[in-house]
Amino acid sequence: MDVWVDILTPKQVLYFWPVVEKLRDKGHEVLVTARRYEQLDWLISRINLDIKVIGEFGGETLYGKLLSSTRRQLELLELFREDKPRIVLSSGSIEASRISYGLGARHILASDTVHSPVNRICVPLSELILTPRFIPIKEWLRYGAKKGMIKRYRSLDPVAWMKRISTFQESYMEIDLPENYILVRTPESKASYILGKGLEEVIKLINIITKLEEYSIVVLTRYREEANLIREKLPKGIIIIEKPILAIPLIKKASLVLSGGGTMTQEAALLGKPTIMFYPGKLPAVHRFLARLGLIKRIPPSMLHRVPYIAAQLLSEKSKSKLAAKAEKLMRTLEDPAEFIYRYVNSLLT
Repeated sequence: MDVWVDILTPKQVLYFWPVVEKLRDKGHEVLVTARRYEQLDWLISRINLDIKVIGEFGGETLYGKLLSSTRRQLELLELFREDKPRIVLSSGSIEASRISYGLGARHILASDTVHSPVNRICVPLSELILTPRFIPIKEWLRYGAKKGMIKRYRSLDPVAWMKRISTFQESYMEIDLPENYILVRTPESKASYILGKGLEEVIKLINIITKLEEYSIVVLTRYREEANLIREKLPKGIIIIEKPILAIPLIKKASLVLSGGGTMTQEAALLGKPTIMFYPGKLPAVHRFLARLGLIKRIPPSMLHRVPYIAAQLLSEKSKSKLAAKAEKLMRTLEDPAEFIYRYVNSLLT
């Protein structure tokens, strides 16, 4: 076997999808694995990557995550009893990095989430780290990385799929949306780097922005329990999208994006949409970069009351025009991350 790619999140499906296709077109044997996960299952069913689903998401507790990861590692290991991969590619899979080390395979970490605690395990077990150049090298060095193993691309990860997104056009045509709306994205409250933070802020934020009466509010949730909680605590009339769906078409039609998630913030910024990020943790490096360019505004949880004021500024015609021009200029300078990753993996196989 030439390459094993392990996928854990919807973003990683989109990120690695063109890489896998390029490697297979080149004649390499590529195994793609994923886990059962509420946010991931729908996308696996829509993308033609021949993905083998092994194990499941561990939920919101540290115990559950550890138990699920440990069981999954054993199940994955059985796949390589007869034939081990030469290259293992992941975006922070503890199971993939641990198995690659144990089998003597070469693990490549392709990631923009330098803030994730999984890097304490994944980075020391990796041969290469492929990452956006907008992340300072020192942020990877603290996990034990060596400068020579860090290879940086001039891009942001969503660029890998933003030009290819029309493949999934049919998946969002069925949603009936109002003409003027504010799109709210909940934080990934079950992620290991947040663990339960963010939902209270979402409810508080939505209550605040209902003052912007000329706009409808559309909330893109991640989990059923999130959607149920929002229904219980907020007034009727708010549109809640609880089934997993690609965000880009919703972003394009929105007047304003309020995001607690990292990936959707990047997508909105690159599309030139007025964007306010209310991420509950320390601002990641790629978002600090976007904030410096003026493509996003960051509001800490303690200052949510200022959102209507900042929103009014961002929604002015002059501001929207500037944002669109900045985003277009940035996109012209960014390379394709999928092509960058493909070149490195292919070079190690030839």
